[in-house]
Amino acid sequence: MRAKKVLVLLTLAVFLVMASGCGKGSSAPSQKETKPLTVGWAQWCTNLDPGDGYNGWYTMEFGMGETLVRVGEGMKIEPWLAESWTRVDEKTWKIKIRDNVKFHNGKILDGAAVKASLERTIGINERAPGLLDIASIEAQGNEVIIKTNNPNPSFMTSLADPFATIVDAEAAEEMGDKFKENPVLTGPFKLKEYVRDERVVVVRNEEYWGKKAELKEVVFKYIPDANTRIMALQSGEIQVADKIPAEQVELLERNKELKVLSESSGRVHMLVFNLERPGLDDINVRKAINMAINRDDLAQKVMSGTGIPAIGPFPPVLPFGGSELKGYHYDPAGAKRLLDEAGWKRGSDGIRQKGGKKLEYTFLSYKSRPELPVIMEAIQSQLLDIGIKIEINNVENISEAMKGGDFDAAIYSFSTAPTGDPQYMLETVFLTGGDNNFGHYSSEKLDALGRKLQSTFDTEERKTIAKEAQQILIDDAAFAFLVYPKIITAVHKDVEGVVITPTEWYFLNSNVGYKG
Repeated sequence: MRAKKVLVLLTLAVFLVMASGCGKGSSAPSQKETKPLTVGWAQWCTNLDPGDGYNGWYTMEFGMGETLVRVGEGMKIEPWLAESWTRVDEKTWKIKIRDNVKFHNGKILDGAAVKASLERTIGINERAPGLLDIASIEAQGNEVIIKTNNPNPSFMTSLADPFATIVDAEAAEEMGDKFKENPVLTGPFKLKEYVRDERVVVVRNEEYWGKKAELKEVVFKYIPDANTRIMALQSGEIQVADKIPAEQVELLERNKELKVLSESSGRVHMLVFNLERPGLDDINVRKAINMAINRDDLAQKVMSGTGIPAIGPFPPVLPFGGSELKGYHYDPAGAKRLLDEAGWKRGSDGIRQKGGKKLEYTFLSYKSRPELPVIMEAIQSQLLDIGIKIEINNVENISEAMKGGDFDAAIYSFSTAPTGDPQYMLETVFLTGGDNNFGHYSSEKLDALGRKLQSTFDTEERKTIAKEAQQILIDDAAFAFLVYPKIITAVHKDVEGVVITPTEWYFLNSNVGYKG
């Protein structure tokens, strides 16, 4: 009996030692690593090639892509894949690439790879040639020397744009169209699965040059309908939902299982007028529309306080935001007088007309930003009060609809200065012939300021130019700047490390964790 007791005690001791060893030295993954974070995303990529259109926004949001520099706190440029940079002269930049960076396929990132990537981007992205204006790139080991055709003060900030995501250009050449479904990038996460228009699954990059990601796997689901995203969040199907409608914020804040994250954005919701349409080619009509819109109501009532009334295109979160500019105050009586004086008289149906032309239009909207159709309905009512009739047509792809040119006006949400510099929006949206100048606006004075901005390196002077340009845009009333929306994302209480930034690009990073 004594021998049996000793044997039992020895067996128990061995078991306890083994159990203790498993608790301290086990390599078994934690629950945080084994359970993926699932995210509901409102807008979606056409493919995963960062250089193609705006797809770089998504590969960066999904934690896969990185640029040479990034927009940091205070909307200032900071190092990322580039360790440092120097402006040699007005047309020459020397950039030092960070050591020990590997692509997802194990290839080392060096100056030659950066050169090949940027040259590829310039060849396939319609915005890149104008914004970067590169004449030549020379690779020297872990450095690149880049010469621009003209002085380009916004060159380094333009390198933060996701179209400049660094890719393995050799792999892209070898893979052809397959690269669009499986890009070779450098970020803390790499692709596991891509199902077009449905989901993207990424996994931790174990050879990442920086801090290893907290999460092992993240699933991004394309859920364009806001109500469906919210129901999926409440049911636990997803743990993150982006672009929360303003009217749902209070409801979600009452849910103790959820957290609502809100941050000022660098975005503006605005109306783009097609200046080739009869009536809208009259500045008095456009000014009357601006005066008839109650921006305070849009921000406080329609958007439940999640918007800021807009003056010009740039919101106050930016150092050149136009809080002191002279904008349009809500003045429906003044709008009516202006239309009367311009010869636009009400007909028997209450709609204004002149020379046989009625002020009847179809305004485009889209639902992937759920507040936009609601804003449009409010504007529809406000314009009817002054004698302008609006029909609303919700479309799937607002940019493509406007590019076709067959539209009267459209509500459009634009990220105004995602790299922290005003030149981006001025060149692409407002200058004559800009890629996103859908309404065919043209101003010699604004073009002159745009050219001045293109050769001005002094930061304070650039701010002054940007404010002068905004006042011209306001005075010409070719657009109606409505509200600056806040970014609203809802997450499960066990999700950690999500930081909402004005650029909207840097959602998934190494610090995001999930304790569920």
